[in-house]
Amino acid sequence: MLPREKRLSKSKDIRKLLKNGKRLIMDGISLYVTRGRGRIGFITAKGFKNAVSRNRAKRRVRGAFESEDIYLDNYDLLFVIKPEVLGLDFEKIKEIIKELVFRIRDEEIDISFDKVL
Repeated sequence: MLPREKRLSKSKDIRKLLKNGKRLIMDGISLYVTRGRGRIGFITAKGFKNAVSRNRAKRRVRGAFESEDIYLDNYDLLFVIKPEVLGLDFEKIKEIIKELVFRIRDEEIDISFDKVL
């Protein structure tokens, strides 16, 4: 589990990240990125049938992210999870997470400093 200071949990911060962050999309997972303090959040999009499936999808993506030991101290990350993730196996989710995070590093996404939370 992520330490409290590394969690992106305030709705005000999540709204700012959704509005101002750069978005990367891959197979049912969207990643919003902005310069920040290295916080990470996981939310679900609309379309899940019930709370059980919604929470299962969040747990699987959070577990895949934490199993990879990836931390970017200069960026705030917000994973938006869509219902398609429930049909993927855990290894595929881990590959998607790695690919999204490596895209941040490889493409050197231009994130201006005026978008700091």
